[in-house]
Amino acid sequence: MSILVSVLTSPVVRGALSGLVAAAIVDVHAFMRWRSVQEAIAFDWRTAALRWAQGAVGGALMAVGLGGLA
Repeated sequence: MSILVSVLTSPVVRGALSGLVAAAIVDVHAFMRWRSVQEAIAFDWRTAALRWAQGAVGGALMAVGLGGLA
């Protein structure tokens, strides 16, 4: 249990989680704006997942302090 607590309190993990959640919120809100079933079916979840991964990496980099390199 202490390993899990130490991992979750790590600044890098917290940064990655916050970046992932921020990106996911944007995509979920975009998905919720569909007007027809075809729009809902056509939503590109692969692109959304890529943005979520980018958000996680960006959040982790910001937590490490490498944000100035971007």
